[in-house]
Amino acid sequence: MNTLKYKPEGWNNEITALNQENVTSYMEQNQVLQGLVQECDENYNLHIQFENGLTGIMPRKEVEAINIEENGLPKTNLCTGKVHKFVQFKIKEANDENQVIVSRKEVQEEALEWIKNDLEEGNRVTRNCKKYKILWSFY
Repeated sequence: MNTLKYKPEGWNNEITALNQENVTSYMEQNQVLQGLVQECDENYNLHIQFENGLTGIMPRKEVEAINIEENGLPKTNLCTGKVHKFVQFKIKEANDENQVIVSRKEVQEEALEWIKNDLEEGNRVTRNCKKYKILWSFY
């Protein structure tokens, strides 16, 4: 039996060591990274602090792929609810001002595509659910 495990963001409470030296490598490899949201600004963009003064900015449109309002943007409570929580993301771009633009939406879209295209009958998906302290198995 093929067993697959999904690890939700924040499950391991680890922040990716991201700095000017490895940004390009992570971006080129299209890797999923994790950070802790420090704040949500007045436009509902999320801010993540990394090493050596490097800052991640997640524009509101990149926060969520699923719960979208009629205007095409994530609901504001989804943005404010991420403050002081771990989020997963991919780096979309880096600039010369010690900032990287990141996307959680892209990670969600990739996970949904995996479910639609690669998950097959007979696969076992185990997911730890922190909220309810339960181990779920889907067959």
